[in-house]
Amino acid sequence: MSATLRPSQIVQLQSFWNLLQTTDEGVQRELYVLLQHKYSESSHNSRLETPSFLQMEGILKGNGNQETDSQMLDEYLQEKYGV
Repeated sequence: MSATLRPSQIVQLQSFWNLLQTTDEGVQRELYVLLQHKYSESSHNSRLETPSFLQMEGILKGNGNQETDSQMLDEYLQEKYGV
């Protein structure tokens, strides 16, 4: 699967990944299981060999920083809840 992402989407993905990296190992493992379960069913229909989500660890790690992550969280809360 190939996707073209806008710069804002790349920042969102990096911030999301950095947030995941700050959680404990139990939360990360459960998220990997949930995502792999969700997307493995659709991968049976595709002919391309795709890595499991656990194999992608490290590939998705971005160079985000705490300031950017905090700013994105604040913007999300403002848009979603008006906080």
